[in-house]
Amino acid sequence: MEELNNKEFETNPNLKFRGIIKEFDCCFGINDIFDIYYAHNENNELYLISPSSNYSILITRLRDNHLVQTLEGFNNAKINMIRYFYNKKDNKDYLIASFKGSKIKIWDLSNNYNLKHSIKINYSENTSIFSCLLYFSEKNGDYFITSSNSEYENDYTKIYNFNDGSLINNLYSTNRRDIYYLLLWNKDNNDYLIQCSVGCILIHNLENKNLSRILSKNSDSTIHNSACLIKSNDDIHYLYVGNVNGLIDVWDLNTFQLKTSIRYGKCYFYHLLSWNNRYIFVALKTDESIIIIDTYINRVISVFKEIHKMYVISLKKIIHPIYGESLLSSDLNNKLILWTHNIA
Repeated sequence: MEELNNKEFETNPNLKFRGIIKEFDCCFGINDIFDIYYAHNENNELYLISPSSNYSILITRLRDNHLVQTLEGFNNAKINMIRYFYNKKDNKDYLIASFKGSKIKIWDLSNNYNLKHSIKINYSENTSIFSCLLYFSEKNGDYFITSSNSEYENDYTKIYNFNDGSLINNLYSTNRRDIYYLLLWNKDNNDYLIQCSVGCILIHNLENKNLSRILSKNSDSTIHNSACLIKSNDDIHYLYVGNVNGLIDVWDLNTFQLKTSIRYGKCYFYHLLSWNNRYIFVALKTDESIIIIDTYINRVISVFKEIHKMYVISLKKIIHPIYGESLLSSDLNNKLILWTHNIA
């Protein structure tokens, strides 16, 4: 079963505020501070993965809001990122979380929540892992990948063996900058790692671990916080990348050329989420709102605001057991909000 992040929803996102479903202690990251997954070995029950006030991670069944498991983090270490991944080779659910102090933990959620790895990544002091992911490949083996928010000499994006935790490779580049978000992309049966960084977007071929492309504009030194992929009818992928200067750049990944840019005031874009191959949700830091972009015309068509009272920093789409295709959003005010089509 594909992950929700990769599933194309059928509805148009005409969502309305339904209510606050959870409050939790704020994380230290800038996106992906909670996640959602269907337990593949439990009749696809829907679960919420969220941080707690004592630096641990909570697994909650959304159907009845029942806490089923608490995963221990690190003492006094706030959580930077929580990301779920499904390995179709062993039909298991996995969770990777990064913590302040360049630490990560990986759990096998399908095997009694077994802790698979607990590692201090070899980054310089005070470096944060703002993005990490799990990569399960049918050709190349299984990896976990970490990035840093620092330009120190040893703070490159690192690829580790998923099975034994050994370092496989550093992704070096003369254009290396702080990496704020990692995204996987498959094209022509090849896997790529997209890195959102300062001044450019780096694309690495995960088979040979080499830099494949650098996407950049002239004299661009902005921070690219997040990105998502949209696939058009002619099988061309477009990369939508948000930055801190009020622009979302749209890159044609067939030609690797900038197609257009979408401007929305003087905004700071935190998180981009693909609803389907037409609509994108974007979380804004500037005015605590969420916008919807229609990628057919590349314009903002709707704005959700006056609900969140602090920066919106993380978005997830879910198939709610009662309300169907819905949206979850969280902010720095420790609130997780549910948006649905059905508000009766």
